[in-house]
Amino acid sequence: MKKIRINRKHSLRSALIILIGAFIGWLFDITNNPIKTDNKTIISIEQTSDLEIIEGTAFAVDGDSIKIDKTKNIRLLEIDAPEFSQKCLDKNGYEYKCGEISSGFLHKLIDNKKITCKSPKKDIYKRYLAICYLEEININQTIIKNGMAIIYDIKTASPQMIKFESEAKTARLGIWQGAFLEPKEYRKKNKKKHTN
Repeated sequence: MKKIRINRKHSLRSALIILIGAFIGWLFDITNNPIKTDNKTIISIEQTSDLEIIEGTAFAVDGDSIKIDKTKNIRLLEIDAPEFSQKCLDKNGYEYKCGEISSGFLHKLIDNKKITCKSPKKDIYKRYLAICYLEEININQTIIKNGMAIIYDIKTASPQMIKFESEAKTARLGIWQGAFLEPKEYRKKNKKKHTN
C-alpha cells in the first residue's frame, strides 16, 4: 500500500510539472504570436500618427503606381501588378499583354478623377506607399478583386486582401485566367528595364 502511495505522489508531481510546463509554453506562444484580427492592416495604417493624406487629380503610371497632381508619386500598398511590358498566358495558353491591360484598368478607374491616398511611409524610391480611395471605393482592393494584380507580400497582407485575391483566383479573373510570372520574378529577370 505504501508503494502505491509513493507512485501516486510521483505521478501527481509529474502531471503537475507537465501542466505547468504546458501553461508556460502556451503563455510564451501567445506573447510572441498575438492574435490577428480582420482589421489589423486598417488599424496599422489609419491610426498611424505619421499618416500623410494626399489628395488631388490622379493619373495612372502603370498597374500599381499613381501620380497625383503631376507631382506626388504613389505606389499602391499591398499589391503588385504586372509590369507594363509583361506578358501572361490566357486560359487557352496564348500570350497576351497583361501589363498593358492591368495598367489600362487603373487608367480607366482613376484618370483625371480626384482621389485620396493615406500613406504611412515612403519606399526607397521616395514614392508614397498608400491605400487610395476614389470616393468610397478602395482602389487597392478593387485591383485585387478584379485579378489585375497579386498581393505584394502574403506574410504582411491583411486577411481581407487575402480573401479578395482568393476569390479572384477561384473566379479566374484577370491574370488568374491562365499562367503568369509573379511581377517581382519578372523584374528580377528584366533588371535593366525595371527599378521597383
